[in-house]
Amino acid sequence: MNQTPQRTRRKTTKRKQQRRKPLRGRFALLGAAALLVLLLLRCGADEPQPGSAAADETAGETTAETQPVPATQAADPPSKDDPLLLLVSRAQPLAEDYAPELTQLHDWPYSIAAIAYEPLRQMLAAGRAEGLSFTVASAYRSTDSQRQLFDEDVEARVSEGMTEDEAREETARWTMPPGCSEHETGLAVDIVATDNQRLDDTQEQTPETIWLHENCWRFGFILRYPAGKEDVTGIDYESWHYRYVGIEAARYLTEQQLTLDEFWAS
Repeated sequence: MNQTPQRTRRKTTKRKQQRRKPLRGRFALLGAAALLVLLLLRCGADEPQPGSAAADETAGETTAETQPVPATQAADPPSKDDPLLLLVSRAQPLAEDYAPELTQLHDWPYSIAAIAYEPLRQMLAAGRAEGLSFTVASAYRSTDSQRQLFDEDVEARVSEGMTEDEAREETARWTMPPGCSEHETGLAVDIVATDNQRLDDTQEQTPETIWLHENCWRFGFILRYPAGKEDVTGIDYESWHYRYVGIEAARYLTEQQLTLDEFWAS
């Protein structure tokens, strides 16, 4: 209430009026208390009760786009039996019969492993909510597509004056040979800023890439080829290449600052 208390608005010299003032004050307090109780009861009646349909619907709306919250305790090491932790490299190529279940992306002409589709969607949606704009530059590639990409890169370097062996060695720093690329698993995705779609050093400085590096683990992704780990991964730093491994594994690897290669070597 914004009204000024009666006693400060008007003074009286009559003893009878002075005796009544405390009674009026007590009545006012009792009335205010009763009003507060009624308001609390009304709010409680409007709030969905646990287990009710309304409560379940509200919970669904709240958690549908909610990002995973970092836990207060250190993550446990994930199991090496987890298929999401599949290691693919020059030394460990994919099995010839490997065939991932894929889901087509809506906004780009690529597919990704079905299990990584929703985490990717949520991650990009969370970034967009921060005012960022992403473009998926690559996702799943078949072995034939990987072979074509590798050969094209080799031919381009040969045309620049390298020998065949030099071109293949240089290309392998950036592009895996067919059968050895994470993109063939469907679990890898290249993401860049929409206003800078160059796969080079400038990508690292974009707000989109900075945000992804800080938050991708919260959605189950890791930066697969980080800076300073080139001797371990055998691939030059790629600020745009993310690999889905699941939230708990991503959290563990990020906390321990481990690449997937180092995890398997431990």
